[in-house]
Amino acid sequence: MPTRRVAESWLQSITPYQFSPTELCDRLLQLGLEVTVAENRRESLAPFVVGQVLTREQHPNADRLSLCTVSTGAETFQVVCGAPNVAAGQKIAFAPIGAFIHTAGFTIEKRKIRGVESQGMICSEQELGLGEGHDGILVLPDDAQVGTPLADLLGEVIYDVDITPNRADCLGHTGLAREISALTGNPVHWPTPQISESESPASGAISIRIEDPELCPRYSARVVRGVRIGPSPEWLQSLLRKLGVRPRNNVVDVANYVMFECGHPLHAFDLDTIAGQQIVVRAVSGQKFTTLDSKEQTLPDNALMICDAEKPVAIAGIMGGENSEITDATVNVLIESAYFNPSSIRRTARKLGLATDASYRFERGADVEITLYAVNRAAQLIAQLAGGEILAGVVDEYPLPHTPQTIQLRYARTVEILGVELGGPDQAALLRRLGFGVAESENGADVTVPSYRVDIYGEIDLIEEIGRLYGCDNIPEDTRAPISMDTSEDPLLKTIAETRRFLVDNGFAEIVGLHLTSPEIAAQFGNPVHLKNSLGRDTSAMRTSLAPTLANVAGLNERHSRPDQKLFEIGKAFRRSQSGKGVIPGFVEMTELGALISGAAEPSGWDTPARQFDLFDLRAAAERLLGRLSVREATFAPVEVPQWGIGAPALAIHIGGQEVGRMGPLDASAAKHYDLLKQPFLLLLDLELVANHAFQQNSYRAPSRFPVVHRDIAVILPAAVPNGAVESTIRVAGGALLSGLRLFDLYQGKGIEPTEKSLAYSISFTSHDQTLEDAEIERVMGQIVAAVSAEHGARLRQ
Repeated sequence: MPTRRVAESWLQSITPYQFSPTELCDRLLQLGLEVTVAENRRESLAPFVVGQVLTREQHPNADRLSLCTVSTGAETFQVVCGAPNVAAGQKIAFAPIGAFIHTAGFTIEKRKIRGVESQGMICSEQELGLGEGHDGILVLPDDAQVGTPLADLLGEVIYDVDITPNRADCLGHTGLAREISALTGNPVHWPTPQISESESPASGAISIRIEDPELCPRYSARVVRGVRIGPSPEWLQSLLRKLGVRPRNNVVDVANYVMFECGHPLHAFDLDTIAGQQIVVRAVSGQKFTTLDSKEQTLPDNALMICDAEKPVAIAGIMGGENSEITDATVNVLIESAYFNPSSIRRTARKLGLATDASYRFERGADVEITLYAVNRAAQLIAQLAGGEILAGVVDEYPLPHTPQTIQLRYARTVEILGVELGGPDQAALLRRLGFGVAESENGADVTVPSYRVDIYGEIDLIEEIGRLYGCDNIPEDTRAPISMDTSEDPLLKTIAETRRFLVDNGFAEIVGLHLTSPEIAAQFGNPVHLKNSLGRDTSAMRTSLAPTLANVAGLNERHSRPDQKLFEIGKAFRRSQSGKGVIPGFVEMTELGALISGAAEPSGWDTPARQFDLFDLRAAAERLLGRLSVREATFAPVEVPQWGIGAPALAIHIGGQEVGRMGPLDASAAKHYDLLKQPFLLLLDLELVANHAFQQNSYRAPSRFPVVHRDIAVILPAAVPNGAVESTIRVAGGALLSGLRLFDLYQGKGIEPTEKSLAYSISFTSHDQTLEDAEIERVMGQIVAAVSAEHGARLRQ
């Protein structure tokens, strides 16, 4: 897990402040930064004081124990100590009687040890919770004042910083200190690298070539020769441990230290392992590469790599290679400080399953202008802690120089958005405190965005910056805020809400699926829409219908012994379009309803087998849904061409002559892909098109006072003629007197040719003006028979 900790003492060294830990967390939260106290060593060290060992003598009854006299300034105590390194004159951490040792879980008491009274304890690092050292006592610096509370000397507050992805500038102590400085007005003190260079130029030791500047706009490097690899000094090791990082050696620790200081990742190479004295930044695909953790990685396509003249030596921005790491034998060091494209780093890190401190920062957007500072700072510290000479100059390859962004801010717009009367000079002052350059004019300002604020794009971002520093709590309530009294409801939202309510009421379970899928799955359900910059292959295509998510859930349910199911989803589908309309020409985003049924519609009983769902169940549900939405004149017509995951036989749903959806069995190849044993039936409905015809105003017509006359008719006709076409013909021929039509029988078999079928209908007639005579009914029935015969080749069944 990448380290996101900061130390209060480090923050205080960059910009002073007077906030307590709780107050600092609250103030930063108001700025939009979630910071919590991870560890407060002031509290755990409160019982301890700085003492001095006045005398040390051998314990009279034990060879491995010492009898010491310890002074705390005001008092002197006799202490029995078992540490081998205790000596007279030392400044030590003393636990008086009553102190609680958190790491051991006991309270110091006056007691006899091997017959000699001990009035306290001299503590080790481990007992104080400051480290892992337990072989001897902690010896404090000679300038430590006796009697001083140990919390004042060694107390530290460690904060855990939960940064949102857009605030990569706060992933270092300096970045967080800038935010604190904006609150307090106190300046930020940057340590200025003091470098003493040799006469030999760095360009003679290393050269850099960037093959794709879009992936690596800048690569800066320095060379330090003649270093001595060894442990870092205690102050550096202690600081890294506080941040949760295990110390390695003086060179690697310096690289980590600079990263935690300024937020910019560095990497150190053993220069003597770099073949041809050349660094090449290029994309590599499919190679095997062993990283610093000794794990062999298979590089994904177009992984950005740092290479020498012969081989890859690091995965750019993520992790170095085992073949170029700093070892005890390293003498010459190459320090890398670069800027890498965030999308490239994010994609490679995800595919490799690697999450490092470097990748965590680079994929959120680093500061391209800080590379020189970071590499100089690291070179200075390496020369101080590991010796060696710094070769002259920085090898800085910068093919795409950064151009500062300037945004025009309108003061009136800030007032309008924030709802507070804030003058232009006040707005400018707030932005300057946050590090922005401001050139004021009468009604606004031209604001220059710092290179480290990669999250600022437009005027609204500047207004947000003003608002967060001004403080949301300082914006007064305004009861004059306009409230719209428009009670009209968006037709689409109303359609969605009513559709969801109807389906839930009828036993359907709602699912929510991902809009992204793999190209292979998307291709089964239509011509897929591909993403240019996906997070991975499995999420590189947009779904063309809701069919894949419904089929996937149905398959999961079957595998968990839940074959009988009614599912629905209301979500977005993305398709190619020839119209050229839409946000992106050539593509359309639609709000779609997908519903799926499979398994048993009715469970088996003692005397009846289970009835399985069929297409008619789904059609009935669709008809009732459209009725609930007050949609008139919806028709269902057979279609032969499978589409969007629906196979044959399928029905197209039309409203007002426009196709708004389809239903039918799930395509066989899709059912096989998701291991579906039960035949699912699928409904896809474009709710945006349906909404244009929904909730039509109903008009009342009183029922007829005259009796209804019923007639039945059975016709034999070609099997290919759809029922919908026959019903349409009957309705036209029946005219105004026809008040009801229902298909009640479909027959194929004995007495009928194999290419024919029999359809039987119940027809109702009524008049609002008079009682219908038999002659009138027979006349209309004759018209119906003649029309069906002429249009569909039908004959009456005798």
